[in-house]
Amino acid sequence: MNIEKYLILLRDKDGKFRDRSKDIETYKNYGKIIKVKFYNNENLYTYTKNNFKIFTNPLNIENKIEFNLGILYNINKILKFDLYYKIFFNDNSTKVTSVKSLQYNSSKNNNNIFDYFKEIANIVSIKTEDGEALLNRAYQKILFVEKWTALYSYLNPSIKPKDKEFNSILIFPFGINQSQYQAVKNAMENQISVIEGPPGTGKTQTILNIIANLIYNGKSVAVVSNNNSATANVFEKLKQFDFDYICATLGRKENKENFIQNQNGLYPNFEYNENDKIEANPNKNKELIEQLEEFFNIQNNIAINKNILSELKIEIEHFIKQENISNLPKIRNIKSLNSQKIMNIKIRLEELKRVGIFLKLKLILLYGIGDFKFYKKSINEIINVYDKIYYTLKEKELNETIEKDSKRFELLSKNNIIETLKNNSISILRTYLKNKYKNKKERKIFTSKDLDKNSEEFISEYPIIFSTTYSIGKCLNKDFKFDYLIIDEASQVDLITGALALYNSKNAVIVGDRKQLPNVIPTDSLSKIEELSKKYNIASNYDYVKQSFLTSIIESLNYVNKVLLKEHYRCHPKIINFCNKKFYNNELVILTEDKGEEDVMKVYITVKGSHARGHYNQRQIDIIDKEIMPELKQKLSVDEIGIVSPYNEQKIRLQDAINNENIQIDTVHKYQGREKDAIIITTVNNKISEFIDDPKMLNVAITRSKRFLRLVVSRDICEKDGNINDLVKYIKYNNFEVIKSNVKSIFDLLYKENRLARLQYLKNKKRISLFDSENIAYNEIENILKNNYNNLGIITHIPLFRILENKNLLNKDELKYASHEWTHIDFVIYNKMDKKPSLAIEVDGYAFHKKSTAQSQRDELKNEILKKYNIPLIRLSTIGSDEKNIIKSKLDELYMQM
Repeated sequence: MNIEKYLILLRDKDGKFRDRSKDIETYKNYGKIIKVKFYNNENLYTYTKNNFKIFTNPLNIENKIEFNLGILYNINKILKFDLYYKIFFNDNSTKVTSVKSLQYNSSKNNNNIFDYFKEIANIVSIKTEDGEALLNRAYQKILFVEKWTALYSYLNPSIKPKDKEFNSILIFPFGINQSQYQAVKNAMENQISVIEGPPGTGKTQTILNIIANLIYNGKSVAVVSNNNSATANVFEKLKQFDFDYICATLGRKENKENFIQNQNGLYPNFEYNENDKIEANPNKNKELIEQLEEFFNIQNNIAINKNILSELKIEIEHFIKQENISNLPKIRNIKSLNSQKIMNIKIRLEELKRVGIFLKLKLILLYGIGDFKFYKKSINEIINVYDKIYYTLKEKELNETIEKDSKRFELLSKNNIIETLKNNSISILRTYLKNKYKNKKERKIFTSKDLDKNSEEFISEYPIIFSTTYSIGKCLNKDFKFDYLIIDEASQVDLITGALALYNSKNAVIVGDRKQLPNVIPTDSLSKIEELSKKYNIASNYDYVKQSFLTSIIESLNYVNKVLLKEHYRCHPKIINFCNKKFYNNELVILTEDKGEEDVMKVYITVKGSHARGHYNQRQIDIIDKEIMPELKQKLSVDEIGIVSPYNEQKIRLQDAINNENIQIDTVHKYQGREKDAIIITTVNNKISEFIDDPKMLNVAITRSKRFLRLVVSRDICEKDGNINDLVKYIKYNNFEVIKSNVKSIFDLLYKENRLARLQYLKNKKRISLFDSENIAYNEIENILKNNYNNLGIITHIPLFRILENKNLLNKDELKYASHEWTHIDFVIYNKMDKKPSLAIEVDGYAFHKKSTAQSQRDELKNEILKKYNIPLIRLSTIGSDEKNIIKSKLDELYMQM
């Protein structure tokens, strides 16, 4: 029968009607019975009217139709036969469903995205010998995306999945910290969750704990990555704990064959050694996790305060050098004072021309600070001394807080809560697996065909599957759906491969780091892909060129639960703190110890000249070979030293020069996921370029280093603002290297406290208008910096004299004005890496600052002074949308010109 003209449904033995149109050659209606002849069969079969339905004269309808349970794709046409739709797919298969089960899809968006991905798959995919794109073939095979799959949610971001009910206990057999706990909880409670794992924050440990919880709850899980070493690392950890017997590494053909050939038909011995024979107590886990809340809070507070203390000590040293303060006045009641009190007094002093007699008496007699001789000094000198007192007390308070928290932490540590939780969790998981498998005597030996034909049975035996992202769809039957998919290093996964992987799973955990290397798109494909983006009018969040799979998930699913793994365990605090400030918004909690080591970081700057030839630099090679390597060899064995280069040519020439196989010399892309005690970064180029100054490449290179970091860079790059120059500035600032400059460093820790105290002072004095305007302006500028310039910070109301180093540049009137205690700059934007001012901003009320007033004359003086010191200045009447654009434009001019 012509299947486009006739729809014939016959009732099977199971009582269900099935479409047999293509199998029927002819039929004849005899009233109460129908005689049917099938193709290639001479017999006639009899059906009653109740078991035979025929429909003719179909209507051809629009293809944009959504199924109640999901979305149909790759549709050729849809015909309406009375109460039924017959769907014809591009692969010549068909599907019949009732009219009620299909609905018109008013939004073309998800179809557009799918078709867009399918076309790109044709461009970027590996091709067969006859030129067929393998990824495109996989997309062609997708006919139906069920609403309960992860892919459906990704393609339909406006439809939030229903909240999952998860009432089971959580287990942590691989350890735990505060962020990891939340990451595991998110994974179990949400259809899609995101884990952002900066370097050295226990990403693998988190994945292992998620796997453990899934297995304990009877779920299957596929762990995938573009990088085989990432999934191999997870597998090796499971193997260390004797959980490899429930794992299968599949994916490409060789892996499948290897697995099939190496099955032994045996279950492991479920009698573990004595140390592992801890009685499993699921209820105990909840109690232990509750106890850990205080433990983690104190642990993290200690780490945060140690980092603040370390930065404070560096700032104090710079303060002492810059301000050249003589001995402090006598302080008689030091125990009654604290840093906050001193800051409040200082804020009050800033508002005065001189210290009156009553205030002097209060400061001398009540607070015990100084004597009458001391308060005869200028206000600026007095304020400087109060700043030094503030620093002294703040350092003391931080030390006391750390000591107090450390004692409590030591007491809590005696209970071994984490170790108890780990052991109990291991016991719970092993008991569950033992009960699952113990009654099975012989383990089935699966064949290659079983992977496709008996996927459910196979996954019951091996619920953890490892594969590449690309190959996960070919591991088992094409219709099989994993309970969970974990995509590791998702920043390196492209949208086409990532979406295809989601098709194979009900739930997904996306793991990666937006600040590390993205997927690389071949240059020759870019123009074709960009044309497709325009053709389909693709939104930015699904744009193949602009997004990695990680960023696309985050930007597409506004509701997605994501957690940043904050606790850092790898790098020396001084090394990771650069990345923390520069890339991670100061959110990392640094749990490594600063033991006061010298020479943690060093920068070697080559003299000006054309030392680079092509993609190698002989001068930098000589510095590494003759200066850096001998120094590091005194501290470390050679296999603990690594060298990172942006170019292969430099790598090869370094290997020839150093001639030691134990020293790993590689490009940044090859180093992701590895670590060394010492890392040497060679930048190669004489001039800055977008490639070598790439922030993600720099972040990866730096965070490979655990103890020592060496940077080799040209003089020209050091003189041009950029990411590498920020690292140079950071190293020099932290090493107290003397840099000739007419401007001073900003004391940002001091002035952050200063701002808060000043706002409180304005509030208390009922100066609400000034309080509001200053606060609004600060928040607006801070948002601009946070979203666009993570290397910059902002401070408010800083005395002008505080940022001027060489006063010889000023004439008499300028010096008098700059030294006046009331001469301030409203806002100073500064570089966080060396604390040097980058931009001054004055917010001027129109009436107060209009021309021909005394204030306008003072404004001119300030303008001239800042000009002499090469500090750019912008003046704004208010902080509105136009003014925000002015600030952005100025910062772009200063920082985005390469």
